[in-house]
Amino acid sequence: MSINWLIIFLGLGAILLELFIGIETGFDLVLIGVALMIGGGIGNITGNPVIGIIVTAVLSFAYIFFGREFVKSRLKAKSNKTNVESVIGKTGRVEKDITPSRAGQVKIGTEVWRATADHKIVEGTKVTVQSVDGVTAHVVEYR
Repeated sequence: MSINWLIIFLGLGAILLELFIGIETGFDLVLIGVALMIGGGIGNITGNPVIGIIVTAVLSFAYIFFGREFVKSRLKAKSNKTNVESVIGKTGRVEKDITPSRAGQVKIGTEVWRATADHKIVEGTKVTVQSVDGVTAHVVEYR
C-alpha cells in the first residue's frame, strides 16, 4: 500500500470519527479529512507521495488559519430563548398576594407562575419579572 492510499484512508477515518463524535469538533475533522483525501488523491494521480503530502499540508493549514473561523461562524446554532428566559422583563398581574416570606402567584400572558418579591405586593397589581429561578419568578411592581 502506498503512502498516498494511507493518507486517503486517514482522511476517511477522520470523517468517520466526526460522524461518531458528532459536531463536537466543530466540523474540523470532516474538513481535515477532506484535505487528507484530496492530498492523497493528487499524490495517487501524480504518482508522487511528496506532492500528496504537500497538498494535504497546504489545504490543512489553509483551513486551520483562514477557513476555520468562517466555518465556525456558519455552524453556530441560533439560540432560541427558553420559556424561562423569555419571561424575564415581561409584565403580568398578581393573582395571589406575594409577601417576602410567602410566595404568591402572577399571571404572565396565559401562564400562572409562582412568584416571590422583596416586599408585599397585593392581588391585581401589575408587576415585571426581574429574574426566574426554576419555576419561581421574582417580580417587582411595574413602574
